[in-house]
Amino acid sequence: MNKILKMQNGLLLALMAFFALGFTACSDSDGGGGQPEITGVRVCDPEKADSLFTKSAQGQTIAIIGKNLGGALAVYINDQKVGFSPTMNTDHSIIVKVPSETDGFQLTAFNSDLKDEIRVETGGGIATYAFKVLGAYPSIARIQGSYPRAAGDILNVYGLNLYSIEKMYFTDVTTEELESTEWEEIPGNRVEVSDYDIVKQDRYINSNQSYEVNSQIQLVTPSLPFDEGTLVIECAAGIVYIPYTKVPGKPVITSINTDMPIPGTDLIIKGREFVQVESVTYGDITLGPDDFTVAESEDQITIAFTKELKPSEGSGTTLTVTTPGGTASQDYFYVTDGIILNFEDGFATDNGWGPNGELKDEATSDALPFTSDGKFWRIKSTDGGWNWWATMCYFRKDWNGNSFSLPGFDLIPASTSTDDVYLAMEVWDNNTDFGEAQYPFLHYQIQTIGDAKTIVFENFIQNDVVYKEKALRAIDNTQPKEQWYRHVIKLSNFDEWAGKTYGDVVADGINQIRFMHMNWNGTPSTMDIMFDNVRILYVPAAK
Repeated sequence: MNKILKMQNGLLLALMAFFALGFTACSDSDGGGGQPEITGVRVCDPEKADSLFTKSAQGQTIAIIGKNLGGALAVYINDQKVGFSPTMNTDHSIIVKVPSETDGFQLTAFNSDLKDEIRVETGGGIATYAFKVLGAYPSIARIQGSYPRAAGDILNVYGLNLYSIEKMYFTDVTTEELESTEWEEIPGNRVEVSDYDIVKQDRYINSNQSYEVNSQIQLVTPSLPFDEGTLVIECAAGIVYIPYTKVPGKPVITSINTDMPIPGTDLIIKGREFVQVESVTYGDITLGPDDFTVAESEDQITIAFTKELKPSEGSGTTLTVTTPGGTASQDYFYVTDGIILNFEDGFATDNGWGPNGELKDEATSDALPFTSDGKFWRIKSTDGGWNWWATMCYFRKDWNGNSFSLPGFDLIPASTSTDDVYLAMEVWDNNTDFGEAQYPFLHYQIQTIGDAKTIVFENFIQNDVVYKEKALRAIDNTQPKEQWYRHVIKLSNFDEWAGKTYGDVVADGINQIRFMHMNWNGTPSTMDIMFDNVRILYVPAAK
């Protein structure tokens, strides 16, 4: 169980803390004007008003507590000047907001000339206080090294934000035990790691527009009196860990790029401990070592997917990787019960509204450089701007108001939040230019059983003219071009299904579904998108 302080920075809380500090200050007898002193830092949260901190998240509002702080001339954090309001400055406190890296603030982890401290300058002198500004929370993706492992062997540790390391050690407590028990300090018999090198710290801005660091650490394995346990790294921003075994450990699947790959594309399984992989199975398909490629890093399996590798309907929905160390499984793979549209004959009824998109197949694909899973739909349209009605894909189950087939509650529990259930589809974006505020977007519309109600999701905010999220986003928030990939939208994004359960969705049913090119801006736009295997998909939050 990872522990991290989650701190709030609202102005109201800051003011509440300020006044609380003010009342405390009234009882102090020392006066201002002398040598300043910092005695602690508090966060502006009434529940933590009595606690002092030596670390802070970026963007956090803090109160610097001390003596003779009135009339402060300057405040520095990490040797960088920060702003503060003189009206919020008393002899006993200064309230400041810790800057963020995205605003140009530098962490000491990436600039050794800086100091982990707060410095306050007044007319009476200078006061300092040891204080750490935290980066992003760390994580360990995998460890890699030869088997069987022994003292002196090199292990490579890969992850994110593995910097400002305070401790690194092995413990004989397993990761499963750590995850299932409460602890304030990592338990077990520890063996410290004293010999390690930082091989890589590649810093970049991620898709959430915050700084992240791709990390690699190379360590020399110490002499361990146990064959199984956990590697622990304690960073300033938090404690992370990963299983360690002397012999190949049980494999772990962390993600697959799609649950329903299109023939002619790659199925990519990511995880760790893909050592001497014996087989990959799903449904009635079993693949041996000659049928897939395992990355040298042992964290990815790539399968060149073909029509012959499609599982038979009803043959099973679990994908399993088997190695000498055990098995790892990924549920909800190729759930055909969840398909709403695959554009095959008799599967659904085209409403026929215009302007209509085109039903395509491999033989009539206008020589586009891809294969498909049989038939697919194409929206290829151009408009002159201010467009509320354009080319669409608009199908219904039938004219009797029945619902499309939806996965049963044995596959998706009725109580599942709509945050974990997605409308998914394989898409090919033929270089549509989804810009910041002047290009097209898709209108998503679902009509329930008997057309009782219409539920929509607009990926666009009309008044602000901005996207709510990436157009045609994948689950990892990417937006690939010129390739088949899985596009997903949480059902909670659709109005009336926010805060609901999958049971509510099934009760409503889905009788019609529409995707339509729209453009609420005066700039002309062009959209060229292919769709296939539109479906309901469960992605558990704990995955």
